[in-house]
Amino acid sequence: MTVARRKIFAALCSGIFACLSLIVLLLVPATVQAQQDGPPFPDIPYVLVDTAGNRVLAANRIDDRWHPASLTKLMTAYVTFRAIERGEISPGSPVTVTTNAVKVPPSRMGYPKDTRLRFDTALQILIVKSANDIAVAVAESLAGTVPAFVARMNEEAQRLGLENTRFVNPNGLHDTGQYVSARDMVILSSAIWNEFPQYREFFETPTIKAGDRLYTSYNLLLERFDGTTGMKTGFVCASGYNIVASAERGSRRLVAVVFGASSQTERAELAARLLLRGFATPEGRTMADIAHPAAPVRPVNMRPVLCTEKARQSRYDPASETAVIKSKWLHPRQVTKKPVVVATGGVDGDPSPAWLARAFIPSRVPLPIKRPEYSVVGVDGEALDSEALLRGTVPVPVRRPAASAVQ
Repeated sequence: MTVARRKIFAALCSGIFACLSLIVLLLVPATVQAQQDGPPFPDIPYVLVDTAGNRVLAANRIDDRWHPASLTKLMTAYVTFRAIERGEISPGSPVTVTTNAVKVPPSRMGYPKDTRLRFDTALQILIVKSANDIAVAVAESLAGTVPAFVARMNEEAQRLGLENTRFVNPNGLHDTGQYVSARDMVILSSAIWNEFPQYREFFETPTIKAGDRLYTSYNLLLERFDGTTGMKTGFVCASGYNIVASAERGSRRLVAVVFGASSQTERAELAARLLLRGFATPEGRTMADIAHPAAPVRPVNMRPVLCTEKARQSRYDPASETAVIKSKWLHPRQVTKKPVVVATGGVDGDPSPAWLARAFIPSRVPLPIKRPEYSVVGVDGEALDSEALLRGTVPVPVRRPAASAVQ
């Protein structure tokens, strides 16, 4: 081949390569390309799963134990869905706001004691508003007491095979003994989605309306990420910003779990990036292919990092309905659904058997106190005979001696 022909051949190859590169760029969505160009993921627990075949598309530290915060309410909802399914309660059965519920710290609805609402209404509030007082009210109205409800939560966790999960309360307020793992949250969220399709809309709802007030979900992917189907967020200082996020595009449904993000925005962006990566990735390994650690990994306390005054001032944590998120992974909020109206009252079902039994718990019924036995002593300190006592205090009259006749 002459030098001239070599030059022509090289030019043709270069042109063909350039054309192919342009075609690839045109075929790959800009959002996917942006995701691939993003900063490295932080070294925190996360997992991305294609629910068809339970294929893992991305994973890091998926068995680390982590404080769940309000992701706890996923199990609270699941336990309640199961109770409705087996007929223990109905969607219209009453949830009663108790003294314990009123005392719970925020986030809360703030309903006064003895307020009654339907179970399905309470669950909608629980998921969108993430109200801690409603979580306690649901627990007591279903199981009679919070400890009894928590026992159910842990029984369900064991039944589902959640090996690194333990619950202490129904709302996710911080407790050092309460933890979950990213792997376990995928299993739980899949159980909810597959077993109870009739309640999927609860997780997809961006906003609820109670009276004149609007409450918007802290899941910033809702109305900002195409195909999102919701699920749940959570935050306490010890856990950082957690999320279980799901999305559907075409025939595929993906679930992303992120623990310990440093802000609401980072949490949403990391979940969006994972989902975009997943929709561009056709294959993955099975969850069973990822080995469990030899020993449990203790939860990390992120309070020293996230909840100093300097940290609070440096991050952007707006109310979700007014959040302005400038991100190449999330589009501006587009209101797609009207707020779901929630209200108290409307009860048309029977209370749970455990709630009815609360009135008959022995510890709640005062028992008669045994009358004390008195011991009465004389002036010399010697106990008096019982014959000399009337009810322990009044002496019995002494028999008069018989009169003798006078001669």
